[in-house]
Amino acid sequence: MSKTVFLADQNTQRLPLGINPGSRSAHRLSGMINEHFQKRAKGTVLKLEGEETSSVYLVLSGWLSVSKSTMDGHRQIVDLILPCGILEPASADVAISSVEIEALTDVSFAAIPREVWLRTMGTNPDLGNMVHREIGAAFARMSERMLHLGKGDAESIIAFAFCELYLRSTRKDLREVGEFHIPLTQQQLGDLCGLSSVHICRTLRRLTRKGIVSVRDHMDVTIHDIDTLAEIAEVDLDGLRQEIMPRLQPSAEKSNGRLANADRGALHGIANQPG
Repeated sequence: MSKTVFLADQNTQRLPLGINPGSRSAHRLSGMINEHFQKRAKGTVLKLEGEETSSVYLVLSGWLSVSKSTMDGHRQIVDLILPCGILEPASADVAISSVEIEALTDVSFAAIPREVWLRTMGTNPDLGNMVHREIGAAFARMSERMLHLGKGDAESIIAFAFCELYLRSTRKDLREVGEFHIPLTQQQLGDLCGLSSVHICRTLRRLTRKGIVSVRDHMDVTIHDIDTLAEIAEVDLDGLRQEIMPRLQPSAEKSNGRLANADRGALHGIANQPG
């Protein structure tokens, strides 16, 4: 028999920043993950829009898409949830999901009952602070994306998407330019950017011809000219990082020692151990 154990090591999946190894909150989070741990294959729909919901999702590995659809079937991806991400899909009617949730890759996550989650947040202040940081980062990135969708052209929208996803998926500074992977088809990138797959294809070709980025397969992206990409996206690189990447407050960074460096993410992991 095996069980999923929440470990304070550097081996596997990241978990939210700021939870002290060995603390009561780490053990409590471990217990919730153990009890509510799940895996789903790529392409699985975890929740339909309008379906009953009673869980908060803590993503451990893989990517989830969060989307809305029109009555005639057009879809808009409103957010992507990456490892360490937290998703509460409920609408104002807390029993009903306001979105559809789909696994873009094979995923592992904890689907924690809302009552358990709220009770735990209320009795563990550092977990509550972690959630506030995640909510603030999610609001900031969705606000930036909405601004680009409403006021930007295709190049600006895609450039911003690349900047955002590079930061979130690598946790590196945008000036550490290199290759990163987005597990999206051109259609799915279009659903995120509010553009057709044809428009996505043409714009990517244009950015490639200009020597700004190159895109291979589905979808390996290399940024060759970050300053020009940021100019097209109309973002300040340092400001964007500060807005959309959760990090500890200075006082917490000082007290938490090796967890203070936001670039490293949280050093907690999960692993299968004999039990």
